[in-house]
Amino acid sequence: MNGVGPTIIAVHAGAPTEGAMSDWRSDLDWLAGQCDAPDVIMAGDFNATLDHMAGRGIDGGALGRCSDAALSAGSAALGTWPSNVPPLLGAPIDHVLATKNWRVDAFRVLDEADASGSDHRPLLTRYLPAGG
Repeated sequence: MNGVGPTIIAVHAGAPTEGAMSDWRSDLDWLAGQCDAPDVIMAGDFNATLDHMAGRGIDGGALGRCSDAALSAGSAALGTWPSNVPPLLGAPIDHVLATKNWRVDAFRVLDEADASGSDHRPLLTRYLPAGG
């Protein structure tokens, strides 16, 4: 390994609760700004759906210049939270996003481990270089 590769950002934005809305918006704005860098992949609990991100995307991105893997794969309606309801009834608040130099090769919301103890479903995403 030579240390060359994308900047990986683990995400856990604050929740949009009463009294914390300003912090939540600030978190989303900060995350959008991270996508100004040329080579970024970010993943985690954004506590936001794509609708919440509306207006924060530029140049075709869902959040800043980053595209959402689930949207690219046609799976953006599958809920990741809470895991005790079927994916079609849950909220898609967990995401994997990347800058334009990455393309989604595979994406899946994993519901096989819904009883494992987490209230969020994991996402499995495989990216390939966009030029490859």
